[in-house]
Amino acid sequence: MHALIFHANLQYAEIPKSEIENVIEKSYIPTIEKLIARDIPFALNITGFSLKYLPEKLILLIKEGIQSDMIMLTGTSYTHAIFSLLSLDRVRAQIESDLNMKRELFDFTPNLFWPPELAYDPVLPAILKELGYAEIFVDGEALLLSKNMNTVFKDTKVPYIRLVEAAHGKSPYLNYFLGLPKLKKSLSYVFEGKVIVEGVSEIEGIPVWQPINITLMLGLGRFPLMNPKKSAKRLKKFNNIMLYGTDIEFFGYMPFGGKVMNIEKLIHFIKDNDFEIDFPTKIKDSGKRYYLKTSSWAPDKSLRIWYEDEDNRRLNFLSQEMDGEMAFIAENSDARGWEPISERRLDAFRAIYKNWRNKNE
Repeated sequence: MHALIFHANLQYAEIPKSEIENVIEKSYIPTIEKLIARDIPFALNITGFSLKYLPEKLILLIKEGIQSDMIMLTGTSYTHAIFSLLSLDRVRAQIESDLNMKRELFDFTPNLFWPPELAYDPVLPAILKELGYAEIFVDGEALLLSKNMNTVFKDTKVPYIRLVEAAHGKSPYLNYFLGLPKLKKSLSYVFEGKVIVEGVSEIEGIPVWQPINITLMLGLGRFPLMNPKKSAKRLKKFNNIMLYGTDIEFFGYMPFGGKVMNIEKLIHFIKDNDFEIDFPTKIKDSGKRYYLKTSSWAPDKSLRIWYEDEDNRRLNFLSQEMDGEMAFIAENSDARGWEPISERRLDAFRAIYKNWRNKNE
């Protein structure tokens, strides 16, 4: 059995706000409609803030998908905040606001949780359990690397780092061809099933594996030396695993390695290769237990992407004492992002300024 989750965030770092309607029409609606029409169940993770932008027809489609057991709606952060950079009060506020929005719109209370950027710290499970969550998605590689209790003394680069560098334009052809063998090797450390994540409270964790995601997408896109048949051969070795676990925008809108995928390709891949798809909660337990360090699904599993840049440091510092709606906008991780456009970053700075002015008038 395999499972799917599609992550949706209309505050996406690289997408201007003027494109929101196009993202919904080209990606969200056809992806969700076609998966339901082809009887492929899936988990949908969408931020509470993003729900405010969805047209009524899409809200109704999601609600119908939930009621017909085709969509499993997950909880997350209201504005895609990196929890490990927030105070515990703000972590709870983000989670509760997202939860309340979903209860109000869908009359549904999720008990499966997606932390933005799979960013985690050991306190998070305790807050989630208090709010009724039973399971959390986690980064599989971060689980394995957490045995290094002090990463200052250990290089935590993942084996296929060259593929990540190629995707970001660094010697793209050379790094792609050098990265492919490493990607194949990285599949050897992927394991099947859920785990118990040891934290302040224990919680059941569903690993998401980047080598699985990348193998699938390279095959769907027919990248050099890859095609659907090769991807299927590698992925059929696994059962009880997330077959896809990243952005919905890669289907119909955002390019992956320069190519825009279409949901029909994924549907054909699933049907042609007889992959059995069910909800992530149906994945069986592995019997494994892990302590999971403060981490994310960045290439080195750290939080550096979101705090080392000078703008990001300033945003993180200035947003510490905020609350209310302006705080939610300032905390959005996509103002910091992987490669954010200035519009997204300025939204956060403007929210901070507006909050400060309101307090001092």
